[in-house]
Amino acid sequence: MAKHDPHSSAVSADPPKPPGPGPSAPHRLDRPLIKLAAVLLVGSMAALLDTTIVNVAVDHLSRELDAPVSTAQWVASAYLFSTAAVIPVTGWAIDRYGQRATWITALVLFGVGSLLCSAAWSIESLIVFRVFTGLGSGMVLPLVMTILVQAAGPQRLGRAIGLISVPIQLAPALGPVLGGIVLDTLGWRWIFVISVPFILLAIALAVRGVPRGTPRATERLDVVGLLLLSPGIATLLYGLSVLGSSRPAPLFAGVGLLLIVGFVVHALRERPGGPPPVIDLRLFRNLLFRLGALLMFVFGICVWAGMFLLPLFFQQVQGTSAMTAGLLMAPMAAGVALVNLFMGSVTDNVGPRYLVVGGLFVGAAATAPFVLAGPDTSPALLAAAMFVRGLGLGAAMVPMLATAYRGLPSDRVPRASSALNVTQRLGAAIGTAVLALLLASLLADTARPETAFQATFAWMTGLTAAAMVPAMFLPSTRPDLTPGRTGPDGQTPPSSAP
Repeated sequence: MAKHDPHSSAVSADPPKPPGPGPSAPHRLDRPLIKLAAVLLVGSMAALLDTTIVNVAVDHLSRELDAPVSTAQWVASAYLFSTAAVIPVTGWAIDRYGQRATWITALVLFGVGSLLCSAAWSIESLIVFRVFTGLGSGMVLPLVMTILVQAAGPQRLGRAIGLISVPIQLAPALGPVLGGIVLDTLGWRWIFVISVPFILLAIALAVRGVPRGTPRATERLDVVGLLLLSPGIATLLYGLSVLGSSRPAPLFAGVGLLLIVGFVVHALRERPGGPPPVIDLRLFRNLLFRLGALLMFVFGICVWAGMFLLPLFFQQVQGTSAMTAGLLMAPMAAGVALVNLFMGSVTDNVGPRYLVVGGLFVGAAATAPFVLAGPDTSPALLAAAMFVRGLGLGAAMVPMLATAYRGLPSDRVPRASSALNVTQRLGAAIGTAVLALLLASLLADTARPETAFQATFAWMTGLTAAAMVPAMFLPSTRPDLTPGRTGPDGQTPPSSAP
């Protein structure tokens, strides 16, 4: 890997490698790529189900393990913080040990942690085991994107992302439903066991189905950067998650932010002979990556803030149960999955600007009905709005991701995946915290909860519409998918084709 030179104007000091598998890479989705995507999906489905399946069990765990709900909630929260904290090390692990070894290691940690959770004897032991589980499952999605992007190359990038997006969008929606069924029939311990068969199958398939990659034994870990960034992310996310409900929350958020700023200073300083930073900030010199990362940050706000706000609206305003509220989120996931069936092919043949802007416009327009919604609003109307919102956000997501990766040299993809995942997690946490504070303030000032929700939905509509502004700077022309053709800043020039 090239030495870190903050004064260089290029993305890398080395001559850029062609993004993707090379000049002979096919333009069609061939059998090896589809097979690879299927192998990766087995592991990613297990991780995504595990993210949401426990959410419906918090109250049950509180009773079974004789702990207050506020403590039992840490079973879910600690897991999310650990999955975020491990993301920065994922790019280095791929560079050092290769794709296959890192993928199998992540799955083994995930599986062992899940088995330990099923054997937990107290709420404290369960929380510790969930942190351990998160250290494995947190690497899964960055690994999926890295392995698939490197295998697909620029010629098939949009279609490859679209290929895995359908089940990836459906899995989190299925988690609460599956969790409720398992709780009612088998008991809480089986919630953690249910992912183990998928993990074992994913490991078996990976032995021959995941490429070994190009491990570099000389790749050194940026220990100082890791000790700054990972605790910084976890501490900031915790501070934001309890903002408004815990007095020391601003202190935690401030400490987390200082640690992240410390990492930025550390990563940008000149260190001759030192290891490259765990998140390569030189990637942000690439215009398309910079725009893609910014949009992923805003997209994290739009999607995850909505995932927080919409179930609360259904429960507190329309009086539904938690299970029903979860089911009412399904139309949005279905909309995302449906549009992603063909959006990948469109992304490889059309400039991203109008796809992303159009998708965000539809997403904002479909959020607007909630600004007027109340206790008597038809559930069918709201379900239709959720479905259209999913169509819009799904249409924006694939070209947004493809734009961020397209044109990057292949050896930069692991660090790019880590950077994009971090920016999306931070956007999700900040958006959720801001809307939660806004909603709490409005609820305190009114006796009608629907009024508070309507005002908060107006802000969410505005945030989604505001994302169209940076999207207008994306290329409007069809991307040039010629292997190895990159501009001086490492990005792929637009094609002259209409």
